[in-house]
Amino acid sequence: MRLREKIFRIFRDYTEPAGGGQVNAPASDHYSVTAPGNDGRIVLGGEVEIFPAKPLEAFASFETRAFEARDLREGKPLLAMTAGRSRCPRISAVGSYQAIKTPHLLKLLTAGITEWPSETKQVYVFVFDMPPARRLLPLGAARTVRISDDRIVAALIQPAVSVLEELQSIDMVHGAITADNIFMAGGEGSEVAILGECLSSAPFFRHSAVFETIERAMAQPGGRGTGTVKNDLYALGICVAMTLRGGNPLVGKSNEEIIREKIENGSYGALIGSERLPAYLSEFLRGVLHDDESARWGLDDALRWLEGRRLSAKQPHNNMKARRPFVFRDRKYWDLRSLAMSLAAHISDTVGLIEKDNIDLWLKRNFEDRDLEARLETFWKKEDGAMRERVVAELSQVLDPYAPVRFKDLAVFPDGFGTALADAMARGEDVQHYAELISLQLFNGWVNQRYEEIPDASGIVTLFEKCRNFLAQKMPGYGIERVVYLLNKEIVCLSPQLRDYYILGPGHLLLALERLAQRGQRLEPILDRHMIAFISVRDPKMIDPYLGHIISHDRGYQIIGVLRALSAIQRRFRIQPVPALARILLAQMEPAVNRFYDRDLRQEVARRLATAGDGGNLNNLLEIVDSAAVVQDDQMRFAQARREFAFLMRERAGLEQQLSRRSTFGLASGRQVAMLVSSVLGAASVILTVLYHYLWS
Repeated sequence: MRLREKIFRIFRDYTEPAGGGQVNAPASDHYSVTAPGNDGRIVLGGEVEIFPAKPLEAFASFETRAFEARDLREGKPLLAMTAGRSRCPRISAVGSYQAIKTPHLLKLLTAGITEWPSETKQVYVFVFDMPPARRLLPLGAARTVRISDDRIVAALIQPAVSVLEELQSIDMVHGAITADNIFMAGGEGSEVAILGECLSSAPFFRHSAVFETIERAMAQPGGRGTGTVKNDLYALGICVAMTLRGGNPLVGKSNEEIIREKIENGSYGALIGSERLPAYLSEFLRGVLHDDESARWGLDDALRWLEGRRLSAKQPHNNMKARRPFVFRDRKYWDLRSLAMSLAAHISDTVGLIEKDNIDLWLKRNFEDRDLEARLETFWKKEDGAMRERVVAELSQVLDPYAPVRFKDLAVFPDGFGTALADAMARGEDVQHYAELISLQLFNGWVNQRYEEIPDASGIVTLFEKCRNFLAQKMPGYGIERVVYLLNKEIVCLSPQLRDYYILGPGHLLLALERLAQRGQRLEPILDRHMIAFISVRDPKMIDPYLGHIISHDRGYQIIGVLRALSAIQRRFRIQPVPALARILLAQMEPAVNRFYDRDLRQEVARRLATAGDGGNLNNLLEIVDSAAVVQDDQMRFAQARREFAFLMRERAGLEQQLSRRSTFGLASGRQVAMLVSSVLGAASVILTVLYHYLWS
């Protein structure tokens, strides 16, 4: 709990006013962001010192870099690892990971965002205990650490399974169990395994094909999905098999060759071959390496085996093979999985086969499988007139329903789609194929073929239908940008303007905009499509009520909507004043000021804005330019002025109509005046006459 409490303390110190006054600006510009010292060193959380000038290449992988660090209290060496954005590091699991108390998992001391010296950008850093020097399979070595058969359970299997049990209790998988990420503590003959870290990338992202099951190895690394403890046990089984054989028997083979080897001989056969193992170890490996997921061991099976119980033998996976091979691109295929994989990789050749009906005839002659026949019948009904990439994708699903969805150059499972999309988008790749895959509803077909076997199958279909609807909406806040944040909760904001910032939430985003404004960067628009979608998914209350204004074609309404959203974020997270951003907003405020009808009011509003802008309090700006009472009064007075104007215009029109008849203009009025005057004079005469006779008679 120490890391969680520390994060809360940092957040409180940053957001709460000192002594109940104005929130003071911290030393850095984002929550819990640490700036390097003048000498380039970074002190993270007041407990750890990181040395960016001292890399540790032996611990680096993918976009993850490693550096020396030191515990300031005890002086012991530590390992600092910076995580690449595209690998979707598991930041949300930091607190849960540190809460695990086991000596067999690399300990996390602290983590946080820091400004990396010399790069002028922010990175996320994890700081771990320094791992032991020995790995199960040293880097660049052909042979594993030697562990005798009678020691391997206590030295490797028992520690790893205990870690997986701890992880399962917090609903987490390890997802990075590989032979080079297992460290051996203790001397020879008394060694014990310590599993390496798993936070710097998405689960199973760093695995090569040898550590993945057949179907998951077919997917691209980011498209494998979160996996389960069974996948961790499978990877552990691979490591145990390598240890028993003294090395990796599949070394030097490509991913495709490894997959074909496992299809042909089964995972157990591909790793063990003809090697004779003690019966109890053979039982464990056959259980965790079983190629049928429903028959593969789970954690409860592994724990019962460790208790000494002998489990019932599981039959090896029966891979259906044809009586006669199918020849495709000068290669013979006997099984459906290998053929489906090859067909998906060669779209043009596959389309030619479909048109000739060669493959349909071969399938009918060689496989008597009712499920396959039903899938084929459905496929042929939908095939006519469909785009060729879709036809090939659906055919490969028919032949191998357990494989990932393969469309063009993609190979992803539904629960891995979000990570794969985030990875591609973070690296600046074209994501059109991802959008097409959703629009074509290819995941629906994948789910429907295995509906009874997939937990929450209807939920998956509903989720991707929602994504398809988002893609159909072109307005800001929707489209592919919303899809990536909806399907991946770990990815930071991927706005091109924020590529140098590690944005984990709306508060971080606001302060990044302030930093950009301080640097004089042009912010037009202030909130782009990525930012709007990111805020809307992460904290809808901060922007959804104002989306109608933000996406309006009226520039005045747009800037008011942006100001409302940013002001809401500043209030919600109690963020320090942002004067530089306020000045940029003021420069774009003219259309909003011009919304007022009263010229004097416009001048007054502009004057007050100029005065309030230097304070950097966006709520003050909003009250000036978007006060409900002022706006309503202005509108009421304008409505009254319009009514008066309309009355005057009607009167003018009447006069103009009368003037158009000059020959008779004024006659009617003259007659009326003459009549009135004569009436008055007549009445006066009568009164005077009566008075005369009355007074003088």
